Amino acid sequence: MAEMSDESHPCTVDLRRCGSVYFEFYAAAHSLHDNINSRTSMRPFIDKAYQEMTRLPPSESLCWRRLYTDACLLCAVSEVSDLVQDDAAATEAVAFLDRAIIISGAPGRLDSIHQLIKDIQKKHLTLKPLRASSGHKQPLTHMYHSSAFSLSVPCIHPPPNAFGGREWLQKPFVLQRHGYVQGWKALSSWASIDYLRSVAGPGRLVPVEVGKDYRTEEWTQRLMSWDYFLQSLDFPEHPAQPQNEVLYLAQHNLLMQFPALEGDIGIPEYVYACPDPPSCYPAYKPPGNTDGLIINAWLGPRGTISPAHTDPFFNCYAQVVGRKTVWLAPPDISDLMYPFDTSTSDAADKFHNPAANLNVAEPSMCNTSRVDVFPDSTEAEQVSRDAFPNFWEGVPQKAMCMTLAPGDVLFFPPGWWHAMRSEETSFSVSMWF
Repeated sequence: MAEMSDESHPCTVDLRRCGSVYFEFYAAAHSLHDNINSRTSMRPFIDKAYQEMTRLPPSESLCWRRLYTDACLLCAVSEVSDLVQDDAAATEAVAFLDRAIIISGAPGRLDSIHQLIKDIQKKHLTLKPLRASSGHKQPLTHMYHSSAFSLSVPCIHPPPNAFGGREWLQKPFVLQRHGYVQGWKALSSWASIDYLRSVAGPGRLVPVEVGKDYRTEEWTQRLMSWDYFLQSLDFPEHPAQPQNEVLYLAQHNLLMQFPALEGDIGIPEYVYACPDPPSCYPAYKPPGNTDGLIINAWLGPRGTISPAHTDPFFNCYAQVVGRKTVWLAPPDISDLMYPFDTSTSDAADKFHNPAANLNVAEPSMCNTSRVDVFPDSTEAEQVSRDAFPNFWEGVPQKAMCMTLAPGDVLFFPPGWWHAMRSEETSFSVSMWF
């Protein structure tokens, strides 16, 4: 409250850009001590901030992200006030704080929110035992190997000098069992459901994609319990619980949400090379955040698909747990990729969600192909050949493919088409630079 009364405080300066909503929020916040229900008084501000974050690009939504964060923070504090001490209220308080991190990025409050979550967990919550599993893994079905490629991704040894010649900036390559990554604690720890639960603590929420493919109408996003999501995956000590839905934690800065994971990995020196735009993508610009680096986690079950698409950044992609197959094709085949036409599709509107990584350019389906480069059967491939003949006639001879194993690092430049398929429970980290 003292901050809100200080007109020179950075958070207050940002909040005041919300206009009259700021003064309404200020009044509502000061009334909380009069035992007014925090959810009732804060809900209009949470809803208004979410609406504005959805409408505006991240670069123009800071004041609304501040508002969303502070409204969630006040709700959480109210839930665990001296008047309320039960587990349900504590779990709801942690959920409010996780929403602030996931939806708004918790600008100016991240460290405070992390500490508050720890305090609430320590005082009110304990990790509950996992539900008993079936005791055996489901039999694996055959995964069809399509003819959408004819080349392998080059494997380079020894690794190129990140600050020497710049030839490595032009094309994809893989560093197998890269020495720097081999020292990561994550290679062993992240394969354990018990470890992943312990670093997060009880009551946590994560954003999860629901559905096999984000191009379909059935696909959606949902905030769900971290424990529930983990139990949908196969781990050595805990087979997956049967699921009717495909659940995939994708393109989420999990290391920001669970900072204990940061110490389990390192950052390869390639991401600090300050590359010039490659010849194949002269429009390249590095991420606009302070670090010039965007780190995302990707965790999902066998068969999880990321359809063929492009990104505007260099990518250093580390495979941590399980195997994942990657398909790549150069930018010069873009005319053959049958991208979505966002002028005639509502896919882009469906895809725009403020929970997406806040440092990424405005999402668009026009960088996503309608072609399934990982068809699941001979019949499905023939249907694709009939629907997208130009792709099958011109792309496979230029496309490359490789299955990454734990400890492998894939590098590829901006503008390259790429698709991913998990061959088993897979945990990956992408570093856009």
